[in-house]
Amino acid sequence: MTSTTTAGTASSAGTEDVEAFRLRVRAFLAASLPRKDERSGPVSMAEAKQLQAVLFDGGFAGIAFPARYGGAGLTLEHQTVFGQEAAGYRMPTPLAVSVAMLAPTLLDHGSEELKSTHLPRILRGDEIWLQLLSEPSGGSDMAGVLTRAVRSGEQWVVNGAKIWTTGANHADYGMCLARTDPDVPKHAGLSMFAVPLAHDGVRIEPIVASDGGTPHFFQEFLDDVELPAGNLIGELNNGWVVARALLYHERNATAGVGHGRGYRAEADAGAATGTGIDDLIDLARAAGTTGDPVARQLLAEAHVAAVVARQVGDRVMTGIRTGAFRGDWGSLLKLGMGIDAPRRGEIGLAVGGTGAVVWDDGADDGAHDDVDRHSVKWLTARTISIAGGTNEMQRNIVSERLLGMPREASDDRTVPFRELLSRRTAGS
Repeated sequence: MTSTTTAGTASSAGTEDVEAFRLRVRAFLAASLPRKDERSGPVSMAEAKQLQAVLFDGGFAGIAFPARYGGAGLTLEHQTVFGQEAAGYRMPTPLAVSVAMLAPTLLDHGSEELKSTHLPRILRGDEIWLQLLSEPSGGSDMAGVLTRAVRSGEQWVVNGAKIWTTGANHADYGMCLARTDPDVPKHAGLSMFAVPLAHDGVRIEPIVASDGGTPHFFQEFLDDVELPAGNLIGELNNGWVVARALLYHERNATAGVGHGRGYRAEADAGAATGTGIDDLIDLARAAGTTGDPVARQLLAEAHVAAVVARQVGDRVMTGIRTGAFRGDWGSLLKLGMGIDAPRRGEIGLAVGGTGAVVWDDGADDGAHDDVDRHSVKWLTARTISIAGGTNEMQRNIVSERLLGMPREASDDRTVPFRELLSRRTAGS
């Protein structure tokens, strides 16, 4: 999948010099944004919206978006520089989905009316968008969606359910993939719609995660949701192309490249300025295992993985902005994260011992917060290998779209979707 966002190409004549831009970014950040402070905790949605407004008003939101839609009209090279300078500052990370995934997809495929109306609001943080893709019955088969959209006069009526939606309780719009023609192969009968989540026909319910924290995954039920015809994103029955563009931007943003460069600055600051495993080292010190040769080898392994991931990310970002890498290179980075995160969780348990998962409620030395953080990391270590496309799906993408290997044999691209449903019902 190659993004069609023209603002993301290499620097051209008349574009601001990147080093001059770097100095301008550096001065702006120092004067306008707070420094990252681990004791202050993660950025809330309310703070993220404030930070995003500061970036927008200063001309640093949507750096590679056209100025007519509220962007800076620059390039992904400038976005890279911004991300480098932003490490160490509190950034609007909770808006990464909206700004770095949904906004580029809308820029790629939205009508002029949708782009003019919504992109400036998204880029300023005044309007939050998310994706409504996965379904309770679909698993990894996103193209097998059962949510239906039926034309009724000048409107579309949508019925169905979506699941595993991050931050739906804060969002204003969802980009919803729905079936508009069941009598063609499943990839060919899909369309994408902009769905206002405050609609009376939309019901949002939280999903409680294993870490016991505040829910950030949600399930949505859509009952007779009436949408104007203008809420169609892209062409009718060509929603799979839009969905692939969205997944392309999602995997790039998850890996911290593309339009999302800089939005993970809060998470990446340690990797950019230190060993990348400072938290694991602190855990080993607390457990008294820093002198253990096995623990030291594990810490070295984690450090090497962090350095390699950072270097590969920089290489892919360079390839994307210069045009040398065309296609789903974000999936390669996403796969690497899906492999590294569970391994890092295992290393945390090994070097921290029992101190990595249990603690004394009466402790007053600050260790409770660190241990809690590491135990939660272990509980959530596998999420990145599932969310946004499983490791197995990323391997398929890398093998087929990057390495040119043949696709697995299947008739789901030739058989009408209605027939596939009949087979499923019959158990064949």
